[in-house]
This record gives sequence, structure tokens and C-alpha cells, in this order.
Amino acid sequence: MPVQISIPSPGESITEVVIGPWQKSSGDWVEKDEIIVEIESDKVTLEVPAPESGVLQVLAEEGAEKQVGEVIATVDPNAERPAGVAAIATASAPAPARKRWWL
Repeated sequence: MPVQISIPSPGESITEVVIGPWQKSSGDWVEKDEIIVEIESDKVTLEVPAPESGVLQVLAEEGAEKQVGEVIATVDPNAERPAGVAAIATASAPAPARKRWWL
């Protein structure tokens, strides 16, 4: 079952946003937490990440005005990963040693 992507609230008094540039298109594979679109209000611009890995289906066009909470896309986590799309490694490199300023 596809996971819905709704417009998050960018602030207490903001009820409407404009869909900014999509980083991915319908049918593209997205990884969990990958930024897929920006939403813009008169006060702030927010990046919206994918809630799951899967195939993206865009439901709102760039430049469209939408209400907070409206569904703008879905991700199908049950879709098969296309051939040639490698999984992003989840293991992170160890943090570099911090230099101590008092040494």
C-alpha cells in the first residue's frame, strides 16, 4: 500500500504553501529520507523527505498552491527496485577525531 506524503506545517500561522521544485519525478525510485521536493511559504522554505524507500508518484505540480496536510505524492514501498539502482549504504563513516584547542 502506498505511503502518502502530506504537506507538513511550516509554522503556526501558515496554512498554505507553494510546491517548489521536485527533486525526483513520478516513477523514480527514492530512498527513505531523501529530499524529494521543497515547499515554500512567505516565511520559510522546507525540504520534504521521502518517508520510505520506493517508487514515487507525484500528485501536485510545481508552483501549485496547496493547504497544509494535503497529500502531494505517494511512495510505494512494495514496488520492486529498478535494475541498476543501487541501495544507498546505511552505514556511516566514523566521525573524525576532534582536535582539542587546549593541546
